[in-house]
Amino acid sequence: MTTPPPGAASLPHQADLDADWLWCKDALGRVSRTFSQPIAMLQPDLERAVTCGYLLCRLADTIEDDAALPLMVRDRLYAALLDVLEDRLAAADFAALAAPLLDGPVTATPSELELFSNLPAIMNVLGALPTLRPGVLPWVAEMVRGMAIYSHRKPGTGDRPFTTLLTERDLDRYCYFVAGTVGHMLTDLFTAALPRLTWERERILRENAESFALGLQLTNILKDVTDDFERRVCFIPLTLLSRHGIAVGSLLDPEKRAAAHKAVAPIFERAREALAAALTYALALPPEARELRLFCLTPLLMAARTLAVTQGNDGAFEPTKKVKISREEVYAIIGACMRDASDDAAMRGHYERLAAPF
Repeated sequence: MTTPPPGAASLPHQADLDADWLWCKDALGRVSRTFSQPIAMLQPDLERAVTCGYLLCRLADTIEDDAALPLMVRDRLYAALLDVLEDRLAAADFAALAAPLLDGPVTATPSELELFSNLPAIMNVLGALPTLRPGVLPWVAEMVRGMAIYSHRKPGTGDRPFTTLLTERDLDRYCYFVAGTVGHMLTDLFTAALPRLTWERERILRENAESFALGLQLTNILKDVTDDFERRVCFIPLTLLSRHGIAVGSLLDPEKRAAAHKAVAPIFERAREALAAALTYALALPPEARELRLFCLTPLLMAARTLAVTQGNDGAFEPTKKVKISREEVYAIIGACMRDASDDAAMRGHYERLAAPF
């Protein structure tokens, strides 16, 4: 009998793991071109962990956003996903359970639906990262619990057939579940990947972890008002709207335009505060951790500019228009980050210029 060469028995497993990783990397590019490029800048293990974390969050988000799914189905999917994240259910069993539940009208894209059937691949890749896996799963689980709560928020009746947030505190709580948890997840991963990180830098990271993701989330809410309105969702709290005499269903009415700008002004202020804290967060990463700084600073500066061009812009309330920064500005921001990511003073200068009122 021929003796197999050393390590031969592990080759099939490694081949499967490599195939799973290639699927995850490809899936990330299909569900988010925006995040796939900065994630690809990270060192290999961190790239894998952040990719898996993003895909898990996107899977949860798909459950939340698919209005065609009955609440009972969402609850079953959330519960089963939590069981996987907390090691009570095999990922393959989740995929088998999800298949018939999703075999009907859905609004999710084919790439998003693939996340359900390929959850075993995501969990396999994450399972091969024992030092980073603990930084991902608890925070995704907390996100899932929060999303499950908000999925039970029922649309209003009469003149407000929208699913809404009630108060500014309600908005903060929702954003914590869908974004703040991501900030904590990334911080756990970054600190695990930086064994020589000083206590002071880690303290600053942890104090500002929620702000990093919150600033991006609030910016998206403010620029996507019309998209959310189309699917009968309003993230502008009812208390802010009522303070300025706006019924949720009339938020986009031209005659309410001046009042609408006043109603969202406090959210712009909150977003600016969060983005400023996010800059503190990014610059707390050591200058030599250039890829981590690039990962944080690039979307941060884009958000700062997007916020600046959105505030006071009537296009934010006009469904036929799309508020966004120009392609030239995007390239300029990427170039500035690539050139100056390790230079704190230069990055503060870029931020202040981009965040200035448009």
